[in-house]
Amino acid sequence: MPQPSAIVLELKRVLKERELTYAEVARGLGLSVASVKRLFSTGAFSLKRIEEICELAKLELAELADRARRRTTSTTKLSLAQEKEIVADPRLFLITWLVLNRTPLEHIVREYDLAERDVVRYLIRLDRLRIIDLLPGNRVKLLVDRHFTWRADGPVQAYLFEKLLREFFAARFEHPADAFFFHGGRVSEAALAQLKRAVRHAAAECVEIIERDRGVPVAKTGAAFVVALRPWTYSGFSRFLRG
Repeated sequence: MPQPSAIVLELKRVLKERELTYAEVARGLGLSVASVKRLFSTGAFSLKRIEEICELAKLELAELADRARRRTTSTTKLSLAQEKEIVADPRLFLITWLVLNRTPLEHIVREYDLAERDVVRYLIRLDRLRIIDLLPGNRVKLLVDRHFTWRADGPVQAYLFEKLLREFFAARFEHPADAFFFHGGRVSEAALAQLKRAVRHAAAECVEIIERDRGVPVAKTGAAFVVALRPWTYSGFSRFLRG
């Protein structure tokens, strides 16, 4: 069972999702608004009170406890249903991408044609999807692990291959700021394992560079990198291999 403080925080989120005010909760419980505010500020809820508020919010107590429990553990992979909902809405996908890259709300509003109330609405959806924890002041806490990856067989990765990577590799990488390296060869299993470790280290170092750069107050531009490895022989060559 989650800690009582986690239950109270989750109850606050539920009220925000359901757009239930303290005044409405007070009427439903037969209390004053001041009493309800005091309950939430002190966390001095009886189990009966929590059940009553859940009933007002049309939420089972077990579901409330489950929601609170899942917020205490980070995830390295989303469910199929979560990914489907994200890619089904282009704006939600954009906000998800920005949030995963730790872009503050004020930067999103400043750099994109989105009103703050609309961005907050999408943040609430991400909170409901358990991707973020939406804190007071619309601050965001990620609920996914820093080594989070999209599902290998999921809709987001399918979208990346179909849209983003096709556009990314359409360039000829001739700009001075571009970098492109491609090399391959026939290798042993041991060498393949070494290459995999090297690729992981290179990717981790690139991610660390981006992380360190987040707080630097200078003009910035979009950038992307791809680090990939797989056992592969070009089909135009493999047809000449001996069986």
